[in-house]
Amino acid sequence: MLGAKMDQGESKSFPTELAEVARRLGDFSRSKPVWASRVPARLDVMGGIADYSGANVCEATLGAGVAVAVQPRTDRLLRICTSPAGCQGLPVEMCIPLDRLAPNGRPATYERVRELFRKNPLASWAAYAAGSLLALMREESVRPETGLDVWISSAVPMNAGVASSAAVEIGALCAFDACLGSGLDASRIAQLGQMAENRVVGAPCGIMDQIAIASGRRGRLLHILCRPGSVIGPVPIPKGTGFAGIHSGVRHSVAAAPYGDVRIGAFMGRRILNERRVKAGREPVAHLTEIATAELASHGRMALPEQMSGADFLARFKTHGDPATTIRPGAVYRIRGPARHAIFENERVLRFIDALRTAAGGDLSGCVAAGKEMEGSHASYRDECRLSVPEVDWLVEATGRIGPKRGLYGAKITGGGAGGTVAVYGRVEALRKELPGLVREYERQTGLRAAVFGGTSQGALEFGTRVFKPVRGGWTCRKA
Repeated sequence: MLGAKMDQGESKSFPTELAEVARRLGDFSRSKPVWASRVPARLDVMGGIADYSGANVCEATLGAGVAVAVQPRTDRLLRICTSPAGCQGLPVEMCIPLDRLAPNGRPATYERVRELFRKNPLASWAAYAAGSLLALMREESVRPETGLDVWISSAVPMNAGVASSAAVEIGALCAFDACLGSGLDASRIAQLGQMAENRVVGAPCGIMDQIAIASGRRGRLLHILCRPGSVIGPVPIPKGTGFAGIHSGVRHSVAAAPYGDVRIGAFMGRRILNERRVKAGREPVAHLTEIATAELASHGRMALPEQMSGADFLARFKTHGDPATTIRPGAVYRIRGPARHAIFENERVLRFIDALRTAAGGDLSGCVAAGKEMEGSHASYRDECRLSVPEVDWLVEATGRIGPKRGLYGAKITGGGAGGTVAVYGRVEALRKELPGLVREYERQTGLRAAVFGGTSQGALEFGTRVFKPVRGGWTCRKA
């Protein structure tokens, strides 16, 4: 295998995942350049599932990430390969005729491609990359002249709650964008990634993960307003403190029923509250989190039913107004808890950001206050949404027992919940000292294998893309 000669300064900062692509260049044709992206996993610090209700959220980038390399082929095949970064295992590969995505030169519908992957479950992992290409073709009128080789190298475990799926989508879109010359900005790439996940993969996620990965900054948090998705700006992390993730070992999936049912319940709550607003002569809201906690309290607790069957809701309201989910008439949905969670979480996020800014200004009581908001967020996930699990509760409670006096300020479940990863905030030296022992005790009590995610890295826009070009004796690498 021939190595890659990098521009001056590249070799010092070359991420592991992209170095894996460089090592694999011998698997690519030497007749054309290889376009590559590298994007981080994200740690959902605050906000989580309230994103689809238009909430403010606060996200971090992790040190681990995903690299995607793309090279044009001479035929009409879309070939997608994936392998863990730094692993000696065999890659997994799938090939699909490009004409299945664009019969007669016109992009297929999202529904048709989604059904294609649904009928071929062993290839479902490839829907993230193929769906991203379809979104690019449908929404941006991009027409690849030939097939494409796509290589995905990931250091991010799937179903860990750190947005591995969004990382593949954004990584693929960045590489496709560079290779095909579509000239998209980070905001549009995030939108297309969400379309791929909603409409091809079939996961009813909000846009938080895609924006965090596309626009995240190394060493800072990112404040996002999900209405529908705009970057407010970076949030400083107080000196000497940091964030880490602990993967519980319990698999998480936003395509699972509990996540989708909570989302449906939140949208049902918006529909019910909007009816009350209209009757009171007020305008309906486009996003549930436009309703403040004070207004919710003014309606009284009984304004929202605890639960309602899908059939009863549809008979009274016709629709919940969410194109990403479908109400099942025979199901029973909790409404009050999911709606309350979104409204209260939105305000918790803003208090959390204010507390970090206070701490960054020198008042370290802000660190404790930020930790309290994280604990409040977790309690709401657990009690209002019922999206926590005992293993995750154990990790959050164990962090609380160590507490601020030993340098750990707070912890919470992340992302779609129902397992996955816990975000922990603390002093850097306390994270290094306390988390290994906490994880060992967790593994002893649960029998599960846990892992700590640390570090930070550049988002897709900050890192950019790279192009590998074949030269005599090897390859060169430079920023695209």
